[in-house]
Amino acid sequence: MHNKNIHTAILLFANSPEEELKQKNISGSKNLYEYFNEETLLKAKQTGLDVVLFSDVNQFGKNFGERFSNAIASVFKQGYDAVITIGNDTPDLKTQHLLSAKENLQNQILTLGPSMDGGSYLITLSKSTFNTEEFQKLPWQSNHLFTALEQYLTSKKHTTKHIEVLKDVDETKDLYYFINRFTNTSLILKHLILSILSFPKEFVVKIFKTYISTYSSDTFNKGSPSIVIS
Repeated sequence: MHNKNIHTAILLFANSPEEELKQKNISGSKNLYEYFNEETLLKAKQTGLDVVLFSDVNQFGKNFGERFSNAIASVFKQGYDAVITIGNDTPDLKTQHLLSAKENLQNQILTLGPSMDGGSYLITLSKSTFNTEEFQKLPWQSNHLFTALEQYLTSKKHTTKHIEVLKDVDETKDLYYFINRFTNTSLILKHLILSILSFPKEFVVKIFKTYISTYSSDTFNKGSPSIVIS
């Protein structure tokens, strides 16, 4: 890879909300995954990089590893030198994480974003590091993935750099993490999560009134959207 002008794309590998409902154990989460898809796509576009979306509509392969590897190969075939891959299920992913990965590429460093469960929410690959058959055999959707990814990239003689560990959402119990972390979760996301967790309407209204009265000053969360609970 050259140090400048690395032709890079972001690959957003994310199923449709309907498919997420089938695959993940979160009842009533269609609106949540619609929100995740929209927010993640927006964050990716804010980098100024090209964004390629692979959903269940255009994925192909017998399992996750094959589908993901085939999507990456398709992006490289479009002429890109490097790919930054992300999913749709990490609410704390920020545009800055993607920009950091882009910047690291200029120094021939491949960025990995570790998930709390041992997976990876962000993977940067160069064309020279990617081998479809090897990549699809990694222990996808397991808590050994991050370690295996690091070993894979190291075997390709590339330096890797970790960014911060983030929480992803794979099942209902993961939602409580974002509810308990009150000040750092958006009002919209809290509303969607509370609806899924089937809290009584009176409880939800009380929680949001408390949030707004406590954090609506200039010091906290200025400009948060109003939530109407009907």
